[in-house]
Amino acid sequence: MSKNRYTVASFVVRISSFVLVGCALFVSGAYAEIVSSKDLIENAKTLDGKTVRYRGEIVTAILNRGEYSWANLNDGDNAVGVWCPSSLLDAVKFIGDYKNKGDVLETEGVFHRACSAHNGELDIHADSVKIIKAGFSVSEGVDSRKLNISAAIFLLTILLVAIFRKRI
Repeated sequence: MSKNRYTVASFVVRISSFVLVGCALFVSGAYAEIVSSKDLIENAKTLDGKTVRYRGEIVTAILNRGEYSWANLNDGDNAVGVWCPSSLLDAVKFIGDYKNKGDVLETEGVFHRACSAHNGELDIHADSVKIIKAGFSVSEGVDSRKLNISAAIFLLTILLVAIFRKRI
């Protein structure tokens, strides 16, 4: 019987340890929830000065300013400017534009609703940046049906212009 008590007691101690470690990680922010751009905009006063995690596709360009760089991350609703050490963006391969789907980055840093260092802009000063999903090139194919319709309309227009020129 004492052997069963020891087994149950050790099981309870192990479970309690896991629960305590999980709570400590949650409270410390190791599993902080990812905020959306809508959250940042709608709750700007509440989140101002707090550490946040934000995820989005890198779009337009990386604006290098020496040791630090700007990157715009678009989560599908809005783009948010991220200010971070340039070295954190070295691994970025694809930036979203007409020809590319940009890398999806996850950043963690301090949110500023009106950053005094950046002329009152809403931004995140990131301490960490990691690539969550690699981007890729987008190849746009020509839709042959649209091409045929366009050619038919063009020829019809030329024919109509020729007919009306003869009448005038």
